[in-house]
Amino acid sequence: MFRQLQDMALFALVAECGSFTAAAKRAGLPKSSVSQRISQLEQALGLRLINRTTRQLNLTFAGERYLVHCQEMMQASDRAGQAIERLRENPSGRLRITSPAGIGATLLARFNAAFQLAYPDVTLEVMVSDEIRDLVQDGFDIALRTGQPQDSSLIGRRIGYCDRLLVASPRYLAAREPLLHPGQLSGHRCIAHQAWSEWVLKSQQEYYRWLLPPVHVTDNLIYARECAIGDAGITLLPRFLTDDALLKGELVQVLPEWKVEGNELWLVYPGRKLNSPALVSFIEFAMQSPVFGAFYR
Repeated sequence: MFRQLQDMALFALVAECGSFTAAAKRAGLPKSSVSQRISQLEQALGLRLINRTTRQLNLTFAGERYLVHCQEMMQASDRAGQAIERLRENPSGRLRITSPAGIGATLLARFNAAFQLAYPDVTLEVMVSDEIRDLVQDGFDIALRTGQPQDSSLIGRRIGYCDRLLVASPRYLAAREPLLHPGQLSGHRCIAHQAWSEWVLKSQQEYYRWLLPPVHVTDNLIYARECAIGDAGITLLPRFLTDDALLKGELVQVLPEWKVEGNELWLVYPGRKLNSPALVSFIEFAMQSPVFGAFYR
């Protein structure tokens, strides 16, 4: 079928040029190859398309009718090329995005609002969940991930690094003895994210590892933050989820002299080559976005 489509285009070129020699030159093929392929096309159709003489060629009745359809095919090809060119100049179409819940409900929401103002013809389908989705199998164009992709078939672009803080409400802490060392955490209520069941803290050269008891576990960081604001205990959050609450006095930092390892934010997508203009625009916009840059550096 694909060979026949090529031969149809070649036949239309011969009819336009009026000779095999001129058509061969335009196509960059030997004259003998052009003549042979037109003959093969006629054999496949079971009808002669061109009457040949030593000086000229003329289309048969069947050739004239067939040429109409070949020209329609060529025009459709031209229209397809023009549509792709317009797409390059003005990105459009659908992007399917998956993101962790904490980032998706905050930073990604703010970023997408700005992105759609810049690219109004791109439609977005966003899945916000801490479940790690298979990009290829589930049909996603791009994912935000808090860590470098482990799958070697995926491409990753690092946006930056964000600190994580231990926080609790002032009321929760005021009702207890001052917390001066991580060893005292065992005497506190804590809200753990299921991905961070162990907290590793460092102060100068001292490390402290604490495996959280499964007393209060969640898969959603915004839930953990709201619980902490509601005096439910201590939790570990990325800085972008704490700044507003710290500024308002709803949360305070716990053990500020002890540092917890942060995490990196990556853009992950299936391939490096021939990506859609919408995806390329999304990646470039994200890499330069002040929304992410305020927290990930």
